[in-house]
Amino acid sequence: MKQSLNLGACGWAHKRWAESFYPEDLPVADDDDWRLSYYSNEYNTVLVPADYWQSEPATDCADWLDSVYADFRFFVECRASMLETISLAVLSDALKALKPQLSALVFLDESQAVSDVTGEPFVELAQSLDVELLGELPGASQAAAQKIWRPEAQISGACFALIEDDLSDLRAARAMVEQFVAQVEDGADELTIIIDHPQLPAENLSKFRLMLEIMGY
Repeated sequence: MKQSLNLGACGWAHKRWAESFYPEDLPVADDDDWRLSYYSNEYNTVLVPADYWQSEPATDCADWLDSVYADFRFFVECRASMLETISLAVLSDALKALKPQLSALVFLDESQAVSDVTGEPFVELAQSLDVELLGELPGASQAAAQKIWRPEAQISGACFALIEDDLSDLRAARAMVEQFVAQVEDGADELTIIIDHPQLPAENLSKFRLMLEIMGY
């Protein structure tokens, strides 16, 4: 039996998708933004970019769960440098609102660290929320963190893949999926693929999703 494979993008508020993915008449005002709800009709997971916490009120998190289905999953990108602009307590309170559907805290780039901040507070935060910790945490023990699979660094046993590709070549994209799935250890019943590319066309992600369905996922 094939594993369940969740698919999503890094964020859902992409300006490039305004006409190619979201309907022209879809409300997008700060107090009436339907983009996440519409996105969740097509995809069952999302990686929330760390930049969100520098530009938006954390109280929005309580509304996110009302915008998605019960099986929708949130992965939240974290950086040690975030604690320069948001307190750990405020971040913790925001993530508690997401806890019913929060899967993991994700560290994508350890170079985002600053000299006086390490990943240890995020280890404690993940433990308090009872969620997974993914990626490389600067200055923190890796015992609690799971690895992220990438095409250029194919970590064996990882269940979370980050593919930084615009998906313009579906044949190459299929090969990456096959490589990812092939390295998963027996017993893993749920996999996640996040597509992260600044120029990702919405139609390419849709074609990729259809390809996965044809592959049996």
